[in-house]
Amino acid sequence: MMRNFLSGIANVKDMTISSSTLEIIYDYSRCEPLPLFSNLSSLRVEFHDYSWEMLPMFLESCPNLKYLVVGSTRYLDRKRIDILSRPRCLLSSLKYVKIARPLKGEPKEMKLVSYLLENSKILKKLTLCFDGSMKKEESVTFRELLTIPRLSTSCQVVVL
Repeated sequence: MMRNFLSGIANVKDMTISSSTLEIIYDYSRCEPLPLFSNLSSLRVEFHDYSWEMLPMFLESCPNLKYLVVGSTRYLDRKRIDILSRPRCLLSSLKYVKIARPLKGEPKEMKLVSYLLENSKILKKLTLCFDGSMKKEESVTFRELLTIPRLSTSCQVVVL
């Protein structure tokens, strides 16, 4: 059933997906390879917790993705396996990323930002929204952002 569902949506151009659906897709990918989402150019992922470490697995199946928005609806603290530590693939078509979820500068958040900056060949703009309570830690977080290597030499990081 999952194979038929994924094959049925493999040609979409724009997609919004929840973290719970992404988790089901991840579980499926451990048994069967995911189809390529060759037409997908715009993706919005709504996370309900910090489960975004599954995101790179899905991005590997999106060779022509240009726009990525990472959003959230609420904060929960659930433990997840750390998929961001697996071998990384180059995100060769990704141009614009916005992490709309208010970031607090936590290690998992910075790992996602690092993953995107270090693996996106033609990334032009990464927009980050920070939590208002971070003011005391701003300088540490900004210094950390400045030290993250970028694969794209023309990438602009915008902090809101």
